[in-house]
Parts: sequence; C-alpha cells; structure tokens
Amino acid sequence: MSYTQQSKDCSETSSVEQLEVVIVGAGFAGMYMLHRTRQLGLSARVYETGNGVGGTWYWNRYPGARCDVES
Repeated sequence: MSYTQQSKDCSETSSVEQLEVVIVGAGFAGMYMLHRTRQLGLSARVYETGNGVGGTWYWNRYPGARCDVES
C-alpha cells in the first residue's frame, strides 16, 4: 500500500479532532494553561506521559520545599 493510499484510507475511516491548543504536560503549568485556555473559549487537549497529573511535584519529593497542595 502506498503512502497516498494509506492516508486516504485513514481519512475515510476516522474523523480528525480539530484543536486550537495542545498542552504537553499535566503539571502545575499545564493545568493552569488548560484553565486559562478554557476561560478564553478555546478547545484544548492535555497530553501527559504519566498515569496522573501533578508533574514534578507528583513524581518527585523535595524535603523542605513548600507548596500549597498536599503531597
């Protein structure tokens, strides 16, 4: 199957989601960006490689570092 044929087959069998913003990472910055993006009425999707949100603060522990969320 050629590249052209493969692309054509894919476009016929599935729809393409149109997004205005793609956010990479679901840490503090990513979650804030999603919040602001929604306030502006834009469509967005967050992609995170981990199983949950929280980014660095979720995956690492920093003794003595303060944050306003429970760890």
